[in-house]
Amino acid sequence: MKIAVQLADLPAMHPRLLWHEIIAAAAIVLGEAGTAAPYSFDLTTQNVPAFEQNNLILSIAPPDFPNTYLERLKRTYEPSRLVELAAIAVAGLGLYHGGGHEILDIALRGSSADYLVDEAGHLLEIAGRSRRSDFRVAWDQRQQRLRERHSDGYYLCVVEFETPAGRLSFFH
Repeated sequence: MKIAVQLADLPAMHPRLLWHEIIAAAAIVLGEAGTAAPYSFDLTTQNVPAFEQNNLILSIAPPDFPNTYLERLKRTYEPSRLVELAAIAVAGLGLYHGGGHEILDIALRGSSADYLVDEAGHLLEIAGRSRRSDFRVAWDQRQQRLRERHSDGYYLCVVEFETPAGRLSFFH
């Protein structure tokens, strides 16, 4: 399923979080792939509640940030942190467009997850990678860690920005 999305819509999709720097980081990371906006992102989905498709092809349009702001952000955060922030943006887009799910809050420390999703409070772990070769290891490690600690439902989203592609799954 191909869908046109706006990074600027993330605050309306997940209104309990702050998004400005996350959106800007996503604009930076997606823009460094060498393609022009809107950026195509292939997100495979598995068992996501209320979503019957197996694939989201996101055509992601960034807002128009001043270059001075983006340069300041690059001087503020290491590249790996920008990738992690961009992964949060992609996960937010995928959850919303893949079933209308909302990120509500951060997860408890020690839960092996980053956020809580929907009123059910399902855990969400997000990992961002700059290289495709790191994807499989990141997926396997996080899935194993979450499976060992949680028997009820949780989401896992791992994205890589070299291709760019990712996977969003719900496990129960």
